[in-house]
Amino acid sequence: KSANSVVRVGRYSERDNTSSDPNILPVGFKSKVVSRRHCEFWCTDGQWFIKDVKSSSGTFLNHVRLSSPGVESRPFPVNDGDVVQLGIDFKGGEEVIFRCVKIRVECNRNWQKSLNSFNKSAHKRLFKSALKSKTRDSDATSVNSSECSICLNPVAPCQALFVAPCSHVWHYKCVKNLIHGPSYPNFLCPNCRFVADLEDDVEPAEE
Repeated sequence: KSANSVVRVGRYSERDNTSSDPNILPVGFKSKVVSRRHCEFWCTDGQWFIKDVKSSSGTFLNHVRLSSPGVESRPFPVNDGDVVQLGIDFKGGEEVIFRCVKIRVECNRNWQKSLNSFNKSAHKRLFKSALKSKTRDSDATSVNSSECSICLNPVAPCQALFVAPCSHVWHYKCVKNLIHGPSYPNFLCPNCRFVADLEDDVEPAEE
């Protein structure tokens, strides 16, 4: 909320998850291996940090424990893609309430939501791959098309797409009822009528 905000992470409770201080942002997990006050996150000059605040079962950053039990750690920088783990599985983690909490950190990913060289390149690779695939029933026109054959609007970067094994592409929103229809996991391509098993094992691409 502000430059001085602190995200306090711990075990969920009704009392601790309400704070009158607008700079305190509580996050609670319903796990018994998470301490009432476990760790804190905050951002300084664009860099996120984490520290353990005397938790008993430990805070781990990329599999490295930040401090001993009951000891507050020094601040550690947190970067995009890092993995934070709260606590250690208890009783084998057979019950959800005794499992540790694992968090994958995502920082500054606004670039993924806007048109940029990365997602434009990914879009080009997608269609280049489709063009290399064998066409069925002389259906080259629909394979090469850059529009969704259901809504007839363009297929473009930054859109949620579904690519069938026969290489036809649609907007996911347009084709989702066909994907999750009564014949699932079998998918009947509305363009070429090819039937694919969507739960078939994925094999490495041939060189």
